[in-house]
Amino acid sequence: SVYTFSLPEIHSALNYRSIQSYYAEFVSLLSKSVSSIPPENSGLLARYYYLRGLMYMMQGKRLEALFDFQHLYKTDVGIFPADLVKKVVDSMTSEERFNAERRPELKRLISQVKEDHIDGTKIDDHVKKFVLPKKHMHLEDFVKRIQESGIVKDIQTIHRLFEALTVGQQKQIDPETFKDFYTYWKETEEQAQDVDLPPEVIEHLDKNESVYKVSSPVKTNCGVGRIAMTQKRLFLLTEGRPGYRDIAKFRDIEDVKATSVNILFLRIPTLRIKSISKKDVFEANLKSECDLWYQIVKEMWAGRKMSDDHKDPQYIQQALTNVLLMDAVVGCLQSPKAIYAATKLSYFDRMKNEVQEIVPKTTAETLKHKINPSFGQTIPQAVDVLLCTPGYLNASEKDEGAH
Repeated sequence: SVYTFSLPEIHSALNYRSIQSYYAEFVSLLSKSVSSIPPENSGLLARYYYLRGLMYMMQGKRLEALFDFQHLYKTDVGIFPADLVKKVVDSMTSEERFNAERRPELKRLISQVKEDHIDGTKIDDHVKKFVLPKKHMHLEDFVKRIQESGIVKDIQTIHRLFEALTVGQQKQIDPETFKDFYTYWKETEEQAQDVDLPPEVIEHLDKNESVYKVSSPVKTNCGVGRIAMTQKRLFLLTEGRPGYRDIAKFRDIEDVKATSVNILFLRIPTLRIKSISKKDVFEANLKSECDLWYQIVKEMWAGRKMSDDHKDPQYIQQALTNVLLMDAVVGCLQSPKAIYAATKLSYFDRMKNEVQEIVPKTTAETLKHKINPSFGQTIPQAVDVLLCTPGYLNASEKDEGAH
């Protein structure tokens, strides 16, 4: 379809006042268009968000520009202006940066820009041209489709995903299952970006921390609320007056169990988490969500332990990818075998139980920060040249998110 957007008239006097007036009128017309377009017309919405973001930039309204560019994740990631967003972030004043990081969706965007997760290799031509498959897929075609979708590139991870989605059936995936999985993945991604954390909760999190999963409202021994997961910890978003109750950092977990309790003659599935730093065991009556959260916490705990042992931050990033894939598999399959299927993606938890790999003491004492030169690649690559430049890490870069 062809759509027409009428540009505002350009006045003859090209002075500062008339130019700013032109930008303001342009923004007003775009805002009217945005409010009149239904959400399902995401392609057209993306173009208007892009244009309005540019106009906000020209007006010096960097926060508003970031909000519009952030919307492109939900509408059309193919036109996401990565370099432009990085320039906006770099040009922000300390006050603008502070206000931006108080909003979860902008905080995540800034964190991704800072860590160079939004670059040409992440949003490539394959992702821009991706279309849902219309035929049944064997493993080789499934790998290609998942890589084109931008969900994950690592071949071994995609192999495990294929096993999860084909549990108890022929080793091929039909187009409807792929569509259900892809849709659930994208919806979950959007829901995580839409989590609105109050300032009193945000102040407890580190700068590069983002919420990736939130439970339904549950009853716990710390009150009623929703369990939230970041790449570093679990915490409780309390109901009523929104607040923060710490559950555990993944590196501090001592034990996790899925059990049940009797409530009014009913057996309610319950998750128990024991933390090294806390005397009391955290308990949550997660009901139907219990088994999935049990698998998620175990995988993140195992990934954090391996990340700490090997001084390699990519292990925890991989663990995070694994649990988000688990979540999408369970949401997609909606069957009694869904949890068993999700365990096919529990790579680090299985490694912890099957292979007790011990890092030599001298290596552990010497190694400060291990890097993975093949991060973001489909298969491991050899290193031909290694260039070392002198420098120092500042305080914020010493955490596991540094590269």
